[in-house]
Amino acid sequence: MDHNSRTARQQHGFTIMQMVITLAIISVVSTVGVLGVKSAREHFKMQNSARLFATYAEKARADSVRRHAGTGEEASLEMFGEGTNTYNVTMDFGSGVETRTFQLDPGITFGTAAAKVTFDWRGRLLGEAVVFQIKSNYLSDEIPVDVSGSGDVTIWSQYYPDYKIPAVAVASVSDDVDHGSASPSPSASVSPSPSGSPSPSEDPTPTPTPTPTPTPTPTPNGNGNGNGNGNNGNNGNNGNNATPTPTATPTPSASPSATPIPQCVSTISPSSLSLSQSIEAHKTGTAVFTVTNGTGVRTISASQAGNGNSLVLGLSLVRIDGNGTSVLTVTTKNGAGNRGVFVVNVTTDPACGSGAQLTVSVTN
Repeated sequence: MDHNSRTARQQHGFTIMQMVITLAIISVVSTVGVLGVKSAREHFKMQNSARLFATYAEKARADSVRRHAGTGEEASLEMFGEGTNTYNVTMDFGSGVETRTFQLDPGITFGTAAAKVTFDWRGRLLGEAVVFQIKSNYLSDEIPVDVSGSGDVTIWSQYYPDYKIPAVAVASVSDDVDHGSASPSPSASVSPSPSGSPSPSEDPTPTPTPTPTPTPTPTPNGNGNGNGNGNNGNNGNNGNNATPTPTATPTPSASPSATPIPQCVSTISPSSLSLSQSIEAHKTGTAVFTVTNGTGVRTISASQAGNGNSLVLGLSLVRIDGNGTSVLTVTTKNGAGNRGVFVVNVTTDPACGSGAQLTVSVTN
C-alpha cells in the first residue's frame, strides 16, 4: 500500500490550464512574428518601388543631357494619379526615343495627383518642381520622391522654406576706381537744319458732273380681257380692276411643350488651394461646396482620392435639404510623406451631378 502511494507521488505531467496558457503564448508570439515579417516586407517593397522610380527619373534626365535633346525630343517621366501603380518613361533605351510602361510592386500605389516631368538638354525641368508620393496600402505610409526645378532627384527629403534659412551678412567693400568725370569733355556738334520743302500748288477747279434726266414711265392702255372684247377701253379697264377672292387657310393650333426639369449641380469654389506645412497662416484653407437645383435631403462626404490620408478634412454641414452650401476645411499634416499635390473628392448621396474636385498643393 505504501509502495503504490510513493509511485503515484513520483509521477509528473501538465494540467489542461497549463496547456491552454502555453498555446496562447505561442499563438501571440507567432502572430507578432508574422506581422513583423509582413511589415518588413511591405517596407522593403515600398522603398524598392521608390528607388526604382527615382532611378528612372535620373536616367531620363541623363538621357536628355547625353542626346542634347531638342524641342519635342526631351526625355520625360509621367504618372497618372492617386491609386494608380503604373508610370511611363520616355527616353532612348538603345534603339531610339520610345515610351515604356513600368509598374510598382504589388500593393504599392501613387499617392499624389497625376504629374509629368520633362527634362531639357541641360537636365532641368520644363516646368515647376514636382513631388511624387510612393504609398503602401498595407502600411498607410508614403515615401516622397522630389524632382526639383534644376532636375535634382531625391528620396525621402524634407525641404525647408527660404525664411528658415538664416540671413547672410554681406560686408561692404570699397574699390579703388576713380569715378570722377572724364577729361577732356567732348564738345557737342551742331546738326544742320533741314531745308524747307516747297508748298504744293492749288488744285484746279473740278468740272461738275452732269445729272442724268430721268426717263418717264409709259402708262399702259386698258386692253384687258374682262367682260368686254378688248376693243372697248371701258370694258378693258373693268377686266383689269377685277379683284379675286382669296381662299382662307386654317392656322394649326399650338401644341403644348413639356418644361424640362433642371438637373442638380454641385460646385466648389475655389477649385484649388495652396497650403504649407510650416507657415502657420497657410496650414489651413477653406472652400465652399454648393448644391444648386437640389431636391430632398443629401448627405455630403469629402475624401482624398486614392484612399490617401495626407490631409485633415472637415465639413461644416454634412446634410443639405434642397439647395445649400457647406464649407470644406483642409488642414495639412507634418512630414515629408504629406507633401505634393492631392485631389479631394466631394460627393453627395443621392448624387448631385458628378460631384466636385478640389486640388490641394502642399509644400513646406
